[in-house]
Amino acid sequence: MKNKKIIFMGSPKIASDYLEALIKSNFIISAVFSQPPKKKSRGMKIIESEVHQLANKNKIEVFCPNIFDKKTIDIVKKLSPDLIIVMAYGKILPKDILDLPPFGCINIHVSLLPRWRGPAPIEYSLMNGDKETGISIIQLIEKLDAGPIINHKKIDIEDNCNKYELSQKLKETGIKLLVETIPLIFDKKISYSNQDDNDATYTYKISSQHRKINFNKSVNDVLNLIRAHAPYPGAWFTIQNERIKILKAKKSHSNGNASTILNESFDIACKDGSIEPLILQREGKNAISKDDFLRGYTFKINEIINA
Repeated sequence: MKNKKIIFMGSPKIASDYLEALIKSNFIISAVFSQPPKKKSRGMKIIESEVHQLANKNKIEVFCPNIFDKKTIDIVKKLSPDLIIVMAYGKILPKDILDLPPFGCINIHVSLLPRWRGPAPIEYSLMNGDKETGISIIQLIEKLDAGPIINHKKIDIEDNCNKYELSQKLKETGIKLLVETIPLIFDKKISYSNQDDNDATYTYKISSQHRKINFNKSVNDVLNLIRAHAPYPGAWFTIQNERIKILKAKKSHSNGNASTILNESFDIACKDGSIEPLILQREGKNAISKDDFLRGYTFKINEIINA
């Protein structure tokens, strides 16, 4: 196993955490593939991805192809990897790449596949009130997130867990599972399990409009939406022509017409009850507690939300 060569493909911070764990575990990372550097921040400086930066720090060769053309495929062939690991890379690998490594190409997916295939499994798990989720390590095939399962690990989702908290828990679980699984792959001690497409559910890219709170839905649906996007980018509503985010809330005991402010405590009515916002954020402002929010905000009881 010590002489097996791995290519790691990833881009954002979450992927760099996985790469760092592999480096610390003394796996041989012969090269890294990442998204091309992009202009970011106010100065529009060209910034390398977090994975790219970590690879540079560890003197690992980095490639940033825009497409997997013949030239890029030839580069991968020359690198002669035994295994390719993909984590939040942002590009689809062609069959010519998938077929190259003798131990295949694997992907770390943050759900219990075949549930929640696609780009936003954490958010969808929370929005749908799932009680458990987990990590699936799969062999990549041409169909998105549909390859045979190599290994998986379940975790419970606590009732008040938000996106950030669940992401951290999944990251810790996923890193440990990946480090444990790679030797099993190289030692051929894995039993591959095919996914049942009939059980598959799918996620889709989430836009700002998807994060708008619909208070005509149930209390549970509203609370699940809030925690699915907290603390960033945040679920939101409009009032007095201003967009306001709710980053934390709980069930309240007030009742009234859905989508209205019910009392001086700023309880907001839903289809079957109400919620009490606990942390809010006005446009261009920092997130603050409800008490601080109410000190600087004027509203009327029975005022309509999203009118």
